[in-house]
Amino acid sequence: MAHLPIEIDATEAPAFLRWIVRGEWPSIAEMGEVRARLIASGQLTATTRALFDLRNVETVPGYHEVAPMIVAAMKVGGWPRYRGYIVGSALQFGLVQQMKALAPPEIRVDVFFDELEANTWLRSATTSRP
Repeated sequence: MAHLPIEIDATEAPAFLRWIVRGEWPSIAEMGEVRARLIASGQLTATTRALFDLRNVETVPGYHEVAPMIVAAMKVGGWPRYRGYIVGSALQFGLVQQMKALAPPEIRVDVFFDELEANTWLRSATTSRP
């Protein structure tokens, strides 16, 4: 198996996961593989909150690829349902804003440049949508 560009910090699982993505943007299949492994191990559940650190991603998918990514995630429940994304560029910010716009109502997504702000939001997010 090829090395995935995703590192998971599951220290606080299943309540909280940290996904660190580096290098090339992972494919839908790679993201699905990681998600399936976390679900099977009980580290990713319906109530898990996840912080996605994208600051070291070298490439991002095109906007036309976002809808298929959301569809693929929703096929397996859309977990994690609470997602905070830390970004380091305007391009990454735009990508996550598109994810947020396309996410179904049961998925909470927000995007941040500041890690502390992202962590605070994620740990205090409620089920109601703004």
